[in-house]
Amino acid sequence: MLAVNGTSQPGLTLQALDPAAEPLFLALFCEPQVMRHIGPALSITQARARFNTLLQHLQQPASLPVTTATTTSWPAAYFQVQLAGVGAIGLAMLLPGANASEAELGRMLLPGWQQQGLGTQLSRLLIAQAGCLGGIETLSKRIQQQNLAALHSAAKLGFKVSAELADGFLRLSRPLKLNPAEESRK
Repeated sequence: MLAVNGTSQPGLTLQALDPAAEPLFLALFCEPQVMRHIGPALSITQARARFNTLLQHLQQPASLPVTTATTTSWPAAYFQVQLAGVGAIGLAMLLPGANASEAELGRMLLPGWQQQGLGTQLSRLLIAQAGCLGGIETLSKRIQQQNLAALHSAAKLGFKVSAELADGFLRLSRPLKLNPAEESRK
């Protein structure tokens, strides 16, 4: 069992993204099966450049949370997804949403770990992590319309379509805290 901010999901842990995650990042972003619902697979050179840019951005002091009288913003968080006894199997992220009270969840798993319910477990873990940020009221996801497995997983967790986007994606959202009737269906 794992605990990230007090929430457990069997065998899954989140580890902050660091330079050692480069092989995982390249494997995910260069793999057509992973990228089929996101965008075109990247070349090794493109993926390596994206990884280096992301690491530089995450290490900048400007990424620290800022609080004003009316808003709180927080830095994007990127994680390696570790499976006990296996190692790294994917990436997960929490991104600031359209407003200060929204967090967008994202996840990617290597092909051998898809279609096993791990994405739903991972989303539960990200929801718990978002709850620890403070000030988050709404969660969102962007899911490609043809990604039926991800849409089904999101629905199981209480996400509902809130917008059809021009790029072929759907925006799904839910309150951070579901009412008891919705919670019991998860």
